[in-house]
Amino acid sequence: MVLYTVLQSQRLDSLSHSKSPFPPCHDAIVKRSRASEAPAPNGLPFEDLTAANTLEHRETIAVPPDDFLDLILADVRSSRICGACRGGMPLIFGMGPEKAELMLIGEGPGVDDIQSGLPFQGQAGALLVKMMAAINVAFRECYTCNVIKCIPPGQRNFQVDEIEDCRPFLLRQVLVVKPRIIIAFGALAAQTLLRSQKTISVLRGQPYKVHLNEHEIAVVPTFNPAYLLRVPEKKREAWEDLKMVRELLARF
Repeated sequence: MVLYTVLQSQRLDSLSHSKSPFPPCHDAIVKRSRASEAPAPNGLPFEDLTAANTLEHRETIAVPPDDFLDLILADVRSSRICGACRGGMPLIFGMGPEKAELMLIGEGPGVDDIQSGLPFQGQAGALLVKMMAAINVAFRECYTCNVIKCIPPGQRNFQVDEIEDCRPFLLRQVLVVKPRIIIAFGALAAQTLLRSQKTISVLRGQPYKVHLNEHEIAVVPTFNPAYLLRVPEKKREAWEDLKMVRELLARF
């Protein structure tokens, strides 16, 4: 079931018309290695949501009692089950308040994140801050993280087992933060949360309901900021997705 019908009001559309409110970036190089248009890697055991004609996903996972972010971080550091982390690359866990209405989830860290140890740094991070400001959301009030917590050695693409190994930690982060809304930036983030094999172009444009344990979350897939830097013509579609997020926030 679609969560709501987007209100077509002059107030919303006056900000965009034929273009997005966040300006284009003219930098030639974007240090990201994952393409947001890619389908799910072969072998991912994801069920296609559209095949079942539903926009909802239900899932129950086991979590430690009284779970909290520092405990999850300690578990990630001690497990080293993910091939990306085993390579000794820096761990990029997440940032933001432990409780947040809006959670921003990307695909994986980039080289710009290494120095600070924080996600969404560099040009992609600057664009993300502008995207949030365009819907009157302070970036510092959001909890931000990625599906994958480390940069794979050689910046290769993520492997199926790495995504599946990192997913339980991501879901624990979601349950601790308890967001009402998640923006899933890029195909890997949306596919991982929704257990779908569709590309981001197919998944975006509508909100989904995810029932995780006893928590219900609205998930809005959209393009990764790094992808928007490479393909700026997609910013208008991303703006339509952000307007959905703004309407959802106004309802709570």
